[in-house]
Amino acid sequence: MIQALVNKMAATSWSYTMGGRINLRDKMVETPTTTSTESLGTVYYAMTYPYLLFKLESQFTKKTKIFTRTSFNPACGINVNSIDRWVYASWYYQTNPDAVEDLSAGKIKVGDKDFPLGFYNVTIYETDTNGELNPDNAKSVLYNGVVNMHPVTAIGASNFEESQYSEYTNNDSDTEAVYLTN
Repeated sequence: MIQALVNKMAATSWSYTMGGRINLRDKMVETPTTTSTESLGTVYYAMTYPYLLFKLESQFTKKTKIFTRTSFNPACGINVNSIDRWVYASWYYQTNPDAVEDLSAGKIKVGDKDFPLGFYNVTIYETDTNGELNPDNAKSVLYNGVVNMHPVTAIGASNFEESQYSEYTNNDSDTEAVYLTN
């Protein structure tokens, strides 16, 4: 499961990402290629091929977003090429309703009525075309899992308020009730 802390944003810039290190190599059909860059004595590795396509489905609303990150090479190692162990699969997110979503650049809006914070089914596909947005054209499914998007509740003007719960003291006879907070 990917645990994704979500910041509430006033600005419309795309500066926050969510995702995680996931072992994708064992399910890849194509042989991956990587590149490396050195900066201040540290070598950074990134996967240049194949490309990743993402599908997020809200478990609450059942609505889906399909997106990719065109012209982006996901990280796969620092000082050691770790492509056989992990790829950092990530995308941008935004909570400001005025932000402009761009599915081909991996920029998605969350935290609204259609895509609320909560649990999402995530599928990551392997594609051989940069910018592909159709899962039917994918070479393989690399990952099926869950993303838990939950709010940052630390003190600060740009964060969500923490949920407040009340203790139930007078419904002891109702033992089958389920209470949802979404």
